[in-house]
Amino acid sequence: MIIDAAQWFGLDTVAAEKVATSIAVRSGAELAEFRAHEYAGRRVPVAGFVVGGERFAFVPGGEVTVGFDGDRFEPTPQQEACFADSAAEYGIERDIRQFTDSVTSPRRTVVVPPLLVAVEAVEAGAVAVPPDHPDIVRRVDRLQRQPRPAAEPAPGQAEWAGAARVTLRPDWTVEAAWLLDAPSYDGEVARLAGLGQRLLTPDEWEHACGAGATTLFRWGDANPESDPWSARTGPHRGPNLFGLNIGQDPYREERTAIRDVLCGGDGGTAVCGGSGSFLPWLTIATAFRDDDHAAEVASDDDYGTMRLRPAIPLT
Repeated sequence: MIIDAAQWFGLDTVAAEKVATSIAVRSGAELAEFRAHEYAGRRVPVAGFVVGGERFAFVPGGEVTVGFDGDRFEPTPQQEACFADSAAEYGIERDIRQFTDSVTSPRRTVVVPPLLVAVEAVEAGAVAVPPDHPDIVRRVDRLQRQPRPAAEPAPGQAEWAGAARVTLRPDWTVEAAWLLDAPSYDGEVARLAGLGQRLLTPDEWEHACGAGATTLFRWGDANPESDPWSARTGPHRGPNLFGLNIGQDPYREERTAIRDVLCGGDGGTAVCGGSGSFLPWLTIATAFRDDDHAAEVASDDDYGTMRLRPAIPLT
């Protein structure tokens, strides 16, 4: 039986591993990793799978709460001060709570299915090629030659925007490879359907990102200094509670199953505009929405890079 989130969070490691093994059998996925994982003071089992060379993690479903209630937001003095500076510069008339409420989805209880969710969002337009494809071999060879600590393993996944991406084993051998073609939203939906996969709905994306956290960010209400793009370390950079690398970079927002709803960023607008520290961090809040940017992206398939996070239904 595939259990819901409340049950999954309460399992010990032995019982959770049995569930993970049954998921692998039922879905035909390879169970590649099982471990106890701690994030933001919470400790839960994480189950990782490989399907078609892509890494997926189990995200349990059931009745869950997503969205954010700006009225309950208690900003830090630093957030208050930073927002006040931005509000004065950009003519924002709302206070920090009202503004945060206006750019996040409302708090709500929803029912979502259990899913295998891609650990990494990927650039759209992927066409699978053999690992020894000459273009892939050349790119990986150049990447491997870049200066790095001698004992550092391969990064797991590498991507060349608009050109190619690969998954790499720790010894730098290529596990799977794709060349990237010019994508369209409808074409990507159809491609995923042919693989038995689909895009996440906005509710599913928020649940996959926040994992039940009631705070503005998946790690709490406070944000580090600087901005999420410049900060190469911090609570946004590591795997979240479900083991997903998600909501890390405002330039890399993700498409969802609703064409004009994006999650995980604003295309880098706040960072690029130099709007202090709070507003750029707000763009990777779990429930963040930028309706204007999303409408612009949805109306034009040629708008920059299209990033997707494939999901595999388990029901």
